[in-house]
Amino acid sequence: MSARLLYAHFPAASHRSALEWMRVVAEIASGHPGVGPFASGQEPLPALEPAVAWRLVSENRREIARGCRVFTDEGAARIDLAQLLRAASTFEIHTSPAPRLRSTGWFVSARGSLVMMGARRYEKRSAAESAAALAVRLMQELAATASRGTDLGRGRPAPVDPLILQ
Repeated sequence: MSARLLYAHFPAASHRSALEWMRVVAEIASGHPGVGPFASGQEPLPALEPAVAWRLVSENRREIARGCRVFTDEGAARIDLAQLLRAASTFEIHTSPAPRLRSTGWFVSARGSLVMMGARRYEKRSAAESAAALAVRLMQELAATASRGTDLGRGRPAPVDPLILQ
């Protein structure tokens, strides 16, 4: 399986989709001591300005994972992704059970900070762990591809940005 990174655009940082995205991240951070706050190193976004986040998607564009930060523009997201991919070897997988829902989600941290979270929840913890392991492996493959300077998944020089599906 191969994957790509894709931007998610929100009309404003205060848009309900952006707020829900970050509510899930805040919920994960609050329930897991030892994993730093998602906002470390991130300035608050202007509520009425557009916002951007990234997603890891499969070849058929099914969402596999979501980034745990929201940015003011694609440039800021691209810089963060480049740093994130350089740290791909330090990723740690965590599961996040929801007792009342009897389901389990997952998230990944690197050096004590949230990096990415699962796009869905699973009935079994082992399924969540497998999904997280797949996402980590795909990110590590993307990191290796980006370090070679090739267009992700095509093996030739990148015309624009090798990290983001245009």
